[in-house]
Amino acid sequence: MTWDKKKWEWELHSISQLTHELLALFPKGAVIGLSGELGSGKTTLVRSVIQAIAEKQKIHLDRVVSPSFVLHQSYPKLNPPVHHFDLYRLNQVTEPMLIELGFYDSVEEALSKQGYVFIEWPEMCGDEKILKLTAKISIEIRETSRVYLFENKV
Repeated sequence: MTWDKKKWEWELHSISQLTHELLALFPKGAVIGLSGELGSGKTTLVRSVIQAIAEKQKIHLDRVVSPSFVLHQSYPKLNPPVHHFDLYRLNQVTEPMLIELGFYDSVEEALSKQGYVFIEWPEMCGDEKILKLTAKISIEIRETSRVYLFENKV
């Protein structure tokens, strides 16, 4: 399998435009890894995607919060479902750890219902293959913008 790549540079205030571009590219039933330095905007991007999906469906979400401390946030009101994991606080993530987090159940739900699983810091896994990624987004910090590299498994 190969990875199809697309690269953008976006001003920080244009995140909603990028969100719509990405939603058009995301395969339905995607498991998406997000990499980048602290403060690069991984959570901001996922938050924007979740809000865009909710707005399109006319669903009000009180807040879209970072899963940094709870490790997993799910948005069951959305159809398709969306799950957001943050592995930053974990070290050398293993399959048993992912099972305990409910990761594979979330992936199964997302794939069967054409939803999304977002994983911040996939590099915290000793073996990224256990995440079953179908897409990757790498974010590079620039002074007033971010460079986003989108890779989709084809």
